[in-house]
Amino acid sequence: GPYLWALEPTVFFTSHGHNSASVFYDAPDRLGQGIRLTVRANVDRDCCQPYYGLGNAAPRDTALLDRPSLPNYYTYKRGRVGAALDLQWRLAPGVRLLTGVAAQRNEGVQRDSSTQFGRDLASGTIHGAADPATAMGPKLGLVFDTRDAERDPRRGVWLDAIAWEGVLLSGEGDFTRLTATLRGYVSPAPWLTFAARVLGEHIRGSMPLTFLADIGSSYQDFTGIGGAESVRGVLRLRYLGRTRALSNFEVRWRGPGFHFLGAPWQLGAVGFVDAGRVWDDRGYGNGTAGLHWGKGAGLRIAWGQSFIIAADFGYGPEAGLQTYLKLGHMF
Repeated sequence: GPYLWALEPTVFFTSHGHNSASVFYDAPDRLGQGIRLTVRANVDRDCCQPYYGLGNAAPRDTALLDRPSLPNYYTYKRGRVGAALDLQWRLAPGVRLLTGVAAQRNEGVQRDSSTQFGRDLASGTIHGAADPATAMGPKLGLVFDTRDAERDPRRGVWLDAIAWEGVLLSGEGDFTRLTATLRGYVSPAPWLTFAARVLGEHIRGSMPLTFLADIGSSYQDFTGIGGAESVRGVLRLRYLGRTRALSNFEVRWRGPGFHFLGAPWQLGAVGFVDAGRVWDDRGYGNGTAGLHWGKGAGLRIAWGQSFIIAADFGYGPEAGLQTYLKLGHMF
């Protein structure tokens, strides 16, 4: 494996009421015989989860953003507790079978009846979105991975197809999330890498709204469409729908290395273009809107082979300039 094990605990607090804590454990061969173990657990309380309505044509009226005596029109309160355990079984060189189980409990609360969430709740567009929802079920997938390195790949492909069957314990049905992702890496020179990702996801059944922001992966689920993990330069969680697609293209430059406090470091930079969209027959539907996109550049500081500090600056027609700070490449 690329390393013996990795532990990533994260604690996030803001002065405006978004508090979260998570832990991610990854052991590429912890159980021996080529079996990979990953465990994730998280608790999240967000007073201001974005919600602009359902569909690719969901509008954003800037006049509704500044309401002195009322909460932000495009937010609601969301609470979440979740956990997942995955095992990846080596079938052949580069080929793994993924099996696992995931569970989540989400709760959505309107901040005011005049918000987008409150209005859609009253109209029945997001029926039941304010009810606590607990879903639990198995995951099954196939992974094909020929990357030369996991944290900072230069060559190879990484393809996965994942299905999560979520059973709603409240007895209101179930849903299936189907996700396929292809990522590719090419390095024509030691200092230059072209990286690309294409993803498609479809949700069948009755997935609650509070689950809808999550996008599946064989490594760690992420959120979109819009934000640091999906389409930079588009506002966080700007577009929600049962079917979604996104693409990312990056040019990664590796700069000079240096030593600091006895450790090896390396500078780098990226340029990127991201795009994505959703499809949904509820809410505002698809309209005439097509792809939502952003472009920009970023800086990288790598400590050794696995620890990468990233700062990205993305621009989109609606959001303007957005800044993102995170650990590691987007993909």
